[in-house]
Amino acid sequence: MKYLLSIFCLLLLIAACKPSQPTEVLVLPSLHGAHEINENYTYGDLMKIAKAFSPDVIGVEIRPIDMEMNSDTLDLYYPIEMIRVRDSFSGKVTGIDFYSEASKNVPVSRKIFTDTTTDLGRLKNLVKAMQMDSLMIKRDADAGIPKIQEEQKRIALTYSAEEFLKGEYDSLTREQYRLEDSIYRNTPYEAYSRFNNNRDLQITNNALELVRKNPSKKVLIIVGANHRNRLVDSLKTKKSTAIKLIQNLSFMTAD
Repeated sequence: MKYLLSIFCLLLLIAACKPSQPTEVLVLPSLHGAHEINENYTYGDLMKIAKAFSPDVIGVEIRPIDMEMNSDTLDLYYPIEMIRVRDSFSGKVTGIDFYSEASKNVPVSRKIFTDTTTDLGRLKNLVKAMQMDSLMIKRDADAGIPKIQEEQKRIALTYSAEEFLKGEYDSLTREQYRLEDSIYRNTPYEAYSRFNNNRDLQITNNALELVRKNPSKKVLIIVGANHRNRLVDSLKTKKSTAIKLIQNLSFMTAD
C-alpha cells in the first residue's frame, strides 16, 4: 500500500512539474472595406482562418460597451468582419476597441461623432481643418507620408493574409505614425496624433490583458491592419516562453 501511495505521489509531482502549454496568439489584420476588393484576402478568407485556428477566445475591434448591440446597429459604426466574428463565435468574443476615456462608457451613436462638445466631435472637426491646411499638406508630402499611404493601399488591395503576417504593412504603419508624431508636435493638430497613439495603446493593452487572462489557450486577436504593429511589437518584446506568437498560417489544412 505504501509502495502504491509513493508511486501516486511521484506521478502527481511529475504532473506538477510538467511545463504548461504556451498561450498561442494570432494577431490577424482586417482590412475593413478592402476585403470586398482584395481577391487574395476576402471576408470569407478571414472567417476561414479564424475557424481553422480554432481559438478558445477572440478579441475584436468593437468597444466592450457596444458588444451587446444588435448587428444592424453595430453595422452603422463598426467593420462588418468584426460583427460577423462576434456573431459566429458565440461566448468566445471580447471587445477590445477604444476611442477615448471620456467616451468609453457611452454607447456608440452618431451623436458622439458629431457633437462638437465631445472629444470625438472636436477631433472630427480637427481632422477636417487639417485636411484643408495647405502648410500641413506640404509638410506631410515633404515627409513622404502620401507615398507610405499609397504603398499601404497597394498592399491592402493585393496581399493575402499570409503575406500580411510577414510584417511589411506593420513597418509602414510604424513609420507613418513616427513621422506624424514629429510633424504634428507643437501644432494645433497634435491632438490628432495623440488620439491615434492613445487609441492604439489602449487596444494593445486590452488585447494583452485578454492574453494574460487566458494562459495556455489559443487567443485570436482581430484588429484593423493599422493597429496591428504596436500589439505585435508588444508581444515580441515580452520574450516569454509562456506566449507563442503565431506568425504564419501553417495551421491551415488543405480542403
